[in-house]
Amino acid sequence: MSKDKEFEKEFERKIDNEIKIEPRDWMPQAYRDNLIRQISQHAHSEVVGMLPEANWITRAPSLRRKVALLAKVQDEAGHGLYLYSAA
Repeated sequence: MSKDKEFEKEFERKIDNEIKIEPRDWMPQAYRDNLIRQISQHAHSEVVGMLPEANWITRAPSLRRKVALLAKVQDEAGHGLYLYSAA
């Protein structure tokens, strides 16, 4: 049995047994490509999601509301950063 077939069999065993697949684990290239695409799309949505919120910071009626919006924008940016790093 070829090395790739052994790796693929082990990968399928993990999937079947609901064992977590780690980033450095072997996986079929098509699976890895799809995973990177999905993570990238999620990262994009986090970053784009913060843009409308950021537009309201200067319009917030009080300092307390500005701080709340800043925290929300910062959270979204952080989520995007983590996801881009994962991808």
